[in-house]
Amino acid sequence: MRLFIAVPLPKDIQRKVFAFEQELRAASTGGRFVPQGNHHITLRFIGESNDLADIAFAMDQAVSDARPFTLKLGGYGWFDHGGARTSFLRAEGDLTELYRIHEMLETNLWERGFCKGKGRLIPHITLGRAVEHGDISHLLPPENASFRVNSIVLYESTNERGRMVYTPVHTARF
Repeated sequence: MRLFIAVPLPKDIQRKVFAFEQELRAASTGGRFVPQGNHHITLRFIGESNDLADIAFAMDQAVSDARPFTLKLGGYGWFDHGGARTSFLRAEGDLTELYRIHEMLETNLWERGFCKGKGRLIPHITLGRAVEHGDISHLLPPENASFRVNSIVLYESTNERGRMVYTPVHTARF
């Protein structure tokens, strides 16, 4: 199973993210964009694993003393991977609690034999990969787009007829 752990987005926030993504797509000359409903904030990519019990335990331990917190959609940005842009919206707000959960998650996964995650957490919502565009200063990120975070989710990622489908496998609530 191809797995990752993420903060899920409420439906209203998913709609706002997708609406911005559609504007970005219209202003772009190319790229592979995230399908509607697949937006999330990745905390940890696991990769191929069938060790669901250890992952679920690590997740539950990571949020055992967590408190719900608020995030909001921030500005547009991108990572440059050899000239190819991975476009995203920043996640802002109470990042202290998000970073703490991430650190606890990394520690708990490491203690269960998983390799260390790559790099530091940069909270974001991916919009597309290999996105090409010129000046998009006219595009404004969604306003009044805050949401309460009270869970993290383990997703299985499968490719169904060329489209990625993310299926929740385990939810750790706090």
